[in-house]
Amino acid sequence: MTTPKNQSDQDRLFAVELLTIQQVAKWARVSTKSIYRWIESGKIPVVKFGERTYRIPARAVIAQLKASGYDHLVNESYKD
Repeated sequence: MTTPKNQSDQDRLFAVELLTIQQVAKWARVSTKSIYRWIESGKIPVVKFGERTYRIPARAVIAQLKASGYDHLVNESYKD
């Protein structure tokens, strides 16, 4: 039996897919203003890089879909 290789912090960091506000808005077919509202209300988390640069983890969008009952829209490769 082989021991599974533990992922390093760097491997985990590079595995995180970060999306722009515009990408999420385009995908969800809503305005960027709606995405900012979702962030402000805590529906989806955001990573801030400086004053005006935001990124949303793709897994957060997937988690929001699941929480809203849209599991069937989530690609099998992204399921936890």
